[in-house]
Amino acid sequence: MRKKVFATIYILSLALFPWLVLSPFVNLPSSLSIRFLVFCLIAIFGILIFRQAWHGQGWANALLITILGYGTAYKFASFIPDISSYPFSLGWSEASRYYYASLWLSKSVYGTFVAPSVLHPSRYLLQALPFLIPNASLWLSRFWQVILWVVTSTLASWLLVRRLALNTNKNVLIVSLSMLLWGILFVFQGPIYYHLLLMVILILWLVRSNHFWRTLLVVAIASLWAGISRVNWLPVPGLMAAALYLMEIKVKGKSLWNYLAPPVIWVVSGTGIAYASQQAYQLMSGNPPAWFNSSFSSDLLWYRLLPNPTFRLGILPSALLVSLPIVGLMIFHLVNRWRRFNLIRLLGLIAILGVLFVGGVIVSVKIGGGSNLHNLDAYLALLLVIGSYIFFDRMQPDQSDPSNDTLQEQSLTTPNPFFKFSQNILIAGALVIPLYFTLSTGGQMPQRDINAARSALDTINSATQQVANKGGEVLFISQRHLLTFDKVQNVPLVPEDELVFLMEMAMSGNSAYMDAFHADISQQRFAMIVSEPLVIQYQGRSHSFGEENDAWVIGVSEPVLCYYEPAITLDSVGVVLYTPRPNPCR
Repeated sequence: MRKKVFATIYILSLALFPWLVLSPFVNLPSSLSIRFLVFCLIAIFGILIFRQAWHGQGWANALLITILGYGTAYKFASFIPDISSYPFSLGWSEASRYYYASLWLSKSVYGTFVAPSVLHPSRYLLQALPFLIPNASLWLSRFWQVILWVVTSTLASWLLVRRLALNTNKNVLIVSLSMLLWGILFVFQGPIYYHLLLMVILILWLVRSNHFWRTLLVVAIASLWAGISRVNWLPVPGLMAAALYLMEIKVKGKSLWNYLAPPVIWVVSGTGIAYASQQAYQLMSGNPPAWFNSSFSSDLLWYRLLPNPTFRLGILPSALLVSLPIVGLMIFHLVNRWRRFNLIRLLGLIAILGVLFVGGVIVSVKIGGGSNLHNLDAYLALLLVIGSYIFFDRMQPDQSDPSNDTLQEQSLTTPNPFFKFSQNILIAGALVIPLYFTLSTGGQMPQRDINAARSALDTINSATQQVANKGGEVLFISQRHLLTFDKVQNVPLVPEDELVFLMEMAMSGNSAYMDAFHADISQQRFAMIVSEPLVIQYQGRSHSFGEENDAWVIGVSEPVLCYYEPAITLDSVGVVLYTPRPNPCR
């Protein structure tokens, strides 16, 4: 009975830290150092309760489960503020995502066909599922997105644990649970988005390295999805299958060509299928070809590799910080074992990680990115898989080196103190760094003024309907989801020039698209424009996302303010209604 009581207290304690951070009644300071200190104090309490509930587990296991469990509970709880019925966007582009998701079912939502998104089609395809329900609400779309985050991260981590088959360890439950929780936190360091994790899930779940045709089919399916996802993910399904093959299949008894043929075929075929899928989508989507591949014409801001106003840690230091413990543990694990493996296998794994790391770094410095590690998502996914296999000794050896085995046994029975200390430091780093990224996010639940939002919504409805009733076009640059969810009614949708895509075109310098936008603005095509406040204020690299701001000012703010003026300003929701200037500048 006593154990059950402590076990119940322990489970309930998982909500304590999230409550302290999220609750508006506690008002915990947002300082990371204070948050980390509070987390440590609560973790000490949790460790003591854990030991009372489960006497058989040592202090190390209590520490491991508690910090990872509390960290994961906080990460999942940090999504709670995102589940809201607040009618306006919760962030710069938050509600725009639901508009793009709705385009997959535009006929039923808007009564007319609108081409689906050029950007991230697979993400919006997943987010489109709530629109299968008639009159789906904004709250439901937000809830569904949270479900996608939680389920895909958990499922990907669980499938990796299952594939590792940690059933030989005497503490298999503790090790498996710890690995599951750590994997979830590791994924969110990027983060790796849910539509990309779907490929990781398919590969970990269905690939069998010793079944060529089955694996080829799985890679093909995942690559079809990659083709409508992100350009840097085109080769990832094949590369992940190849990495699993290099770790699970021995070279011994095969010629080098016979050994390497399957993974090479999977990589080449998968990349080709992904590219074909990408091209097919571009042809079938109904969007002009010139709108695609904006990534290749965008500026590369190399200074963001190092600490800068957009990303205080910098891309490169952050990537190295995340990588160092995992890479270090792999090296420590292989230092006395590497002779067991054919060198081509180790070189293949190094090449996969190296290519994805370099590619992710390059994508990260593109204008519009560089504020976190999400563009290193492919590298992080492979680092998680490869690092876990090597750390848990799941890479199948080609041969046993007797002399080396003796050396290894000696090192295990009489470990070098420095070696042991260094390894423990790396393990601690592998645990603490994901916690650092986790605790760096989230905060107190915002107190939104619902009455002010309703009043603003009534004003927008009245003003836009008056314009629409007179036959004028209303362009929603921002807050377009108000049309998607019938928050604004009887106003026809103008599909062009939504906030997210307009920003992408401005950043990439797509002259054809921007010239068409500028022509519409100069001709005062729209009788009203609904937008965030537009200001002419250049920032440069001294500000966070300064170059992005300047691209927006040049491409959007200046032209619009030249031909339009604020008619109604709704400060409480960050919306301005613009109408044509009687005397535009020339």
